[in-house]
Amino acid sequence: MRLTDREARPECSIIPFHRPEDQPENLTTTSIAAVIAVTILHSDKVSPEEKLLEIIEASGEAEVLDADDAAAEFETSQDEILPIATNDNSIATISG
Repeated sequence: MRLTDREARPECSIIPFHRPEDQPENLTTTSIAAVIAVTILHSDKVSPEEKLLEIIEASGEAEVLDADDAAAEFETSQDEILPIATNDNSIATISG
């Protein structure tokens, strides 16, 4: 049904929107090792590896670590070494 200018418009209520309080964001840092394949657009004067490092560090959210520095963050303890990998699927059997 179309309303014309002569007809009365139905009453409406405006419900105000109250933004929820911003919850503080919990940020943490994590060191990971990753093997990736990328295509880098770079000039002949800059190596693709250097350009990739520049791109990563320019974001301000990532930092490329030296392997020795990253390894120093992890504590090595003989008690924590397990004789069987925790993701070893060889012990799983399929019965059919």
